[in-house]
Amino acid sequence: MSEYVKNLSETIKQYFSILSEEIPEFLLDYIDTPEMQKQKEIYVVCGTIYSKLYPDRIWYSSLDHSVGVALIIWHFTKDKKQTLAGLFHDIATPAFKHCIDFMNGDYETQESTEELTTKTITESKEIMRLLERDHIKVEEVDNYHRYPIADNDGPMLASDRLEYTFSNGLGAVKKLWNLGEIKEIYETIEVLENEQGMPELGFSNLEKAEKFVHVASQLGCLYIDNKTKFSMQFLADTLKKMNEKSLITIRRFVCIVRKRNS
Repeated sequence: MSEYVKNLSETIKQYFSILSEEIPEFLLDYIDTPEMQKQKEIYVVCGTIYSKLYPDRIWYSSLDHSVGVALIIWHFTKDKKQTLAGLFHDIATPAFKHCIDFMNGDYETQESTEELTTKTITESKEIMRLLERDHIKVEEVDNYHRYPIADNDGPMLASDRLEYTFSNGLGAVKKLWNLGEIKEIYETIEVLENEQGMPELGFSNLEKAEKFVHVASQLGCLYIDNKTKFSMQFLADTLKKMNEKSLITIRRFVCIVRKRNS
């Protein structure tokens, strides 16, 4: 068994089993590469777990999110290329995630850190070897925006938005539902054709759709509340000053913050 899967909490294992009946063997090989494993130490909600303002959040890593996105895509498409594009979509994300976009002035789209995705993939000997094994080109997996089941613009629904709504509502941001409720909602989701003639995830049950939107709306308010914006901007300003003065590496800063909050 993969070390990553073996070390998952029971809650996350159950959650992943809802998203997909299996974690395909080929996907485990990519998950275990050093570049993906680096994401295991990055908290998915931009380092805000280190703040005393959020005492009840569960640890959910950037790697967990990426695997969740990949499992959703695999569940609905059984397409290796789309699944890997979902897995790799945050492969270049740095510590504190979108706080770095804040630092870069990218407050709205928060995609500035994605610019290094292709570079990260192509410079990985392990990933390139696996892609060659699977007869997949880099340009087929280095931009998940090209696959509407993986990602599209809001308010449309795609695997990325679906996954972080589920996991953030499971406790990464705030406990708003349980695994049973997630399963009930997930079972009503299917691939439909939208107004533009493109495939899009949608609901077959209005009640479950409304419940999903209700929780997504609650989370949306939390993403932009003053506590969240203050925490992210504070981290962004701190990191910017550290970088300007070459005071300390970001990795070392993460270790210090985690130690003080343990």
